Amino acid sequence: MAQLRFTLLCVAALCAGGCGSGDEPEDTGAPGTGATSASQGSSGTGGNGQGGTGGGAATTTVVVNEISAKDGDWIELGNPGPGSADLGGFGLCDANETGQCNTSDALTFPEGTQLAPGEYLLVLGDQAVEDGFGPHTTCLPVGGPSSCFYVTWKVSASRGETVSLISPNDQVLTQLEYPIEAAADGQTWGRLPDLTGEGTVTAPTPGAANAAP
Repeated sequence: MAQLRFTLLCVAALCAGGCGSGDEPEDTGAPGTGATSASQGSSGTGGNGQGGTGGGAATTTVVVNEISAKDGDWIELGNPGPGSADLGGFGLCDANETGQCNTSDALTFPEGTQLAPGEYLLVLGDQAVEDGFGPHTTCLPVGGPSSCFYVTWKVSASRGETVSLISPNDQVLTQLEYPIEAAADGQTWGRLPDLTGEGTVTAPTPGAANAAP
C-alpha cells in the first residue's frame, strides 16, 4: 500500500508539468490562446484604408479632395497616385443623423471606373433619383469636367457633414469633414496641399488642382 501511494504521488508530480496533449496550448477561441485571430483593417481620414471583399483587403489611394456646399453641390475625388485606382464597387456617402456613413443612399461606382494618378472625378449632389448614378455628360453649367456622377443627397453647410469613400463592404477608407459654415459663398472646402493636405477654405476648382481662395 505504501509503495502504491508513492507511485501515485510520482505520477501526480509529473502531470503537474502537463499531461496528455503535449506542449500545444488549449484552443479557447480567444486571440493569443491558441486560436487564430483575424487581422482587422482600420479606417480613418487619410488616403489609404482597409475594407475587404472575399476575405481580402480593399485599399485605395483616392481621397475626398474638395466639397462645394454653396453655389452648387458637388464633391471632387482625386488620386495622388502613384498608380491608377479602380473604384468599381466602391461607394461615396454622406453622414446620417448619427454621423455615420449613410450607406442606403450611397453612390456605387460601376465596374471599370478608373482614376489615373493626378486625375479627378466629380460627383454632383442634389440630383433626381430617376437619373441614376451615371456616369453623365451633363455636369456643371460652367467649368469642370465633361463627365460626372450623380447622388441624390447634398452636403449641409449649416449642419456640417463628413463625406466618405467606402469599400465594397462599406468600410470607410478615406473621408473629408465639411465643418459647420466652413466656407463663404463662392468658396469651397478642400485639401491643401492638393490631394495630400488637411481641409481648409479653397477656391472652387472642380476637376482641377485645389487652390487657395
